[in-house]
This record gives sequence, structure tokens and C-alpha cells, in this order.
Amino acid sequence: MRTLRYLALCLILLAAHAAAQQTQVRDALPVPDLPGFKTLKCDLHMHTVFSDGDVWPTIRLTEAFRDGLDAISITDHAWYNPKKDDVKPDIARPYQILRTTAAQMGMILVPGLEVNDGNIHFNAIFVDNPQPLVGVSLKEALTRAKQQGGFAWWNHPGWKGKPEWFPIVADMYRGELFGGMELVNGDAFYPEAYPWIEERKLTIMANSDIHRLITDEYGKRGRPVTLAFARTADAAGLKDALMARRSAAWMNGQVWGFEPHLTGLWNGAVKPKLAELKGTSRVGLILHNTSALPFDLKVTKSPAWLRPAAAARLDPEAVTGIVMGISKDAPAGTNPVELEFEVTNFHTGPGRNLVVKVPLTITVER
Repeated sequence: MRTLRYLALCLILLAAHAAAQQTQVRDALPVPDLPGFKTLKCDLHMHTVFSDGDVWPTIRLTEAFRDGLDAISITDHAWYNPKKDDVKPDIARPYQILRTTAAQMGMILVPGLEVNDGNIHFNAIFVDNPQPLVGVSLKEALTRAKQQGGFAWWNHPGWKGKPEWFPIVADMYRGELFGGMELVNGDAFYPEAYPWIEERKLTIMANSDIHRLITDEYGKRGRPVTLAFARTADAAGLKDALMARRSAAWMNGQVWGFEPHLTGLWNGAVKPKLAELKGTSRVGLILHNTSALPFDLKVTKSPAWLRPAAAARLDPEAVTGIVMGISKDAPAGTNPVELEFEVTNFHTGPGRNLVVKVPLTITVER
């Protein structure tokens, strides 16, 4: 009987260990680096039980590691502590709890918090001492964050209403108290606010603003991500990237960013190869997408004698073939050609999408 009980206990422990190991399996989430820059995958707006979130800080770190992220910030509210009867209010505590484990896991952990004036919310990160930002006006909080060398951005500008460039926001912008804006918050995208990115030279941000378990809100690879293009893969590199506006927003298969950065993602992710179909009047273009990013393509330019499919989708980490017909009037011999595609899910500005060119050499035999 003792032996059976011992065996049962061992099986239970093994099952628990296996379950724990399973939760730590990391999705590589491949996104290419750009020339001279490391692409950091970030979620810099998350909540825990130290404000109005449902989970302990360690859960946020585990979720982010499992989802393939490189950098996170716990940005609990400076003003809102509905769990204060059970959890001692301390805006700095999540960072203190996580910093050793984050370093051991190779994750970049950035201290931060969320401050507000009514429904106008801002995040401030790289704030080593958040306490002076608590209990003061929004403008004063961002002033003190700047004095500490922090980086701030406007959260969910379309939350609870149509986005407006409110007077208080305009005042803080003139004072250079913030440099970015969440174009994407959770599953929400704010098209009315998109022009402000260019007009005010703001850094593009995309964050989950997660309060519950991340799996309650998003499926695999579903959470919004800020892509930061950093010179070094550390907190200093991340801060420099955000300050210099080297970022992009990624959510639900859509990417918003500046043209040089999105072009770099395409060049790093997609490997084209020509496959000639012998004995036919067709040729195949093989596109290998090595990244976790999808690419939706629409042909915008090709030689008149070459007939590619009008559109194609390059699924993540997959190979896609595009069959192109060759007209009878195609010039014989070796023909250098260039296909031009609009990447309709890569947005370089309001009403503008990324355009890429694929050079090919097609031999036509007569």
C-alpha cells in the first residue's frame, strides 16, 4: 500500500513538473533584425494586482517570455488601487519583484507606471523612482518623469470617445513632456489619431494594456507588440530606439511603421527565388517568409508579357509560390525584370502602404 501511495505521489509530482515546464516553452517569434539594429519585441503597458490587474507580477514575466517577447514594463496605475485592502500599494514593487528573475531569463525589464488626468492616460517608463509621480497633476508627473530621464507616451487616445488633441495634451506636447502615442492599445487601432504620428513626430507604440491573463484576451501570437529597432539589446538600447522613433506597431497581422523600417523587415524576412517550369509558358516565383509576420501582396507593376497572380499572402514561416504566365510575345533570351508589390498590411502612413520591388531574371526560350 505504501509503495502504491509513493508511486501515485511520484506521478502527481511528475505531472506537475511537466505542466510547469510546458508553461515555460518559449515561442521564438522570429522577426528580422534591421541592418545595424536588433529588433526587440516589446509590451510596455501591463497591469498587475498592484493596481487593477488580476495577476501577480511573475505571471506577466512568464507570459511575455512564453510569447517570445524581449522587453516588458509593468505600468500599474499611480492613482488607482482597488486591491489595497489585500495588496499594500507600492508602485515600485512589481519591478523589484521581477528584476532578478527577468535578468536570469534574459528579459529586458523596464520600470514604469501609468498616470492620468481623468480619461487622459500616459505611461512613463525608465523612471527609477516612481514615488514622486504619485499624487501630483498629470503635467507635474510627466515633468518629474522627464527629469529622471524617462520616456512617456499617450495611452489609448481613443478610449471612451473619438480621439481629440485635447488642450492638456497640446500643452504637454509643447513642453516636450512626451514623445510617443499608442496607435494600438489591446485590439483597438485609432485611425483618427494616426496622422498625429507624422504631424507631431511621435514614436509609434502598440501594447496590450493587459489586466487579465494574456490567454484570456489573445490566442497564439495574437497580442499587440511594439517592435523597437535598437542598437543594443538592452534597456539602454530600447530607450534610445524609442527616443529616436525607431519603432513599429504590430497587431492582428497588421504592421504600422516608418518606410525605412518596414522595408528592412521585408528585406530581412522574405527570400525570393525563381523556379522555371520547363516545357511550359509559365514561371514560378518562390517567396520564403522566414518571419512571424504575414505579408499581403498586391501586384502593382510587372512587364506586359508577364502575367503574375494579382494578389498573394505570405503566411508566417512558410513558403509561397506565385505562378506567372509568359505571353507569346515575350522577348526571347535573358530578361532582367522587376516586379513591384504593394504590401497591403504594412502601413507607412495614413492611406499609404509599403511598396517593395523584387528583381528577377527570366529566360524565354523559342
